[in-house]
Amino acid sequence: MKLGLVAGMLAVCFSFSSVAMTLKLTPEIDLLVVDGKNMSGSLLKGADSLELNSGMHQILFKVIKPLPTDPLVLYSSPPLIVVFNAHNTRSVAIKLPVINTLRDGHQFSKNPLYQLIGDNGHPLSVRYDVLHQDHLNNSTTLETVMAAYNVGKYNASVPAFAAIPPHR
Repeated sequence: MKLGLVAGMLAVCFSFSSVAMTLKLTPEIDLLVVDGKNMSGSLLKGADSLELNSGMHQILFKVIKPLPTDPLVLYSSPPLIVVFNAHNTRSVAIKLPVINTLRDGHQFSKNPLYQLIGDNGHPLSVRYDVLHQDHLNNSTTLETVMAAYNVGKYNASVPAFAAIPPHR
């Protein structure tokens, strides 16, 4: 009986681990919204990864990086949206270009080229977009902004994540 219980628990553990995916984070990645849910900065402060289920994901993030200049300048990208499917992928990392100067930062802001790399070392198929200022409204949360974005026909819209969150 005990052997059956232990075997059953191990099977459950292995089945859960097979559907989990690790999003690897670097210090310059500021996750804002994941799959329509706000990510608290304090929740992820210092975290080097985030566990997600396997499947379709939408991430809103910014690149925030201190530039090695004198005086020190903090580069902040516009909010970036990426959609990807993590089916059969154990881990995903966001590969950013080198941003060491203001010129690099301006170039990235104008043309944000980056990749999502799977655990096999190959880039994932993704859909990208930039959340432009006209989508942002000071009186709404990023969850609400993303819900409205997902209702529209934008490059990185995911209607499944379009549920408007309740007011808090």
